[in-house]
Amino acid sequence: MDRLMTIDEVAAYMQVSRFTVYRLAKGHSIPATKIGRQWRFQQEEITRWLLREHPDRRGQP
Repeated sequence: MDRLMTIDEVAAYMQVSRFTVYRLAKGHSIPATKIGRQWRFQQEEITRWLLREHPDRRGQP
């Protein structure tokens, strides 16, 4: 199983704010799972999503 990341970890990985990650997750724009009241993200899925949605960022997380 792939590593699960928190909102803070995804924000740092994507170099965006926590609010941006929360908004994307809540709007179902980014692959995410809600466990209880907390969002969790699989690192591999986030990487694939970034490459698919932002192909200009190849080679960067």
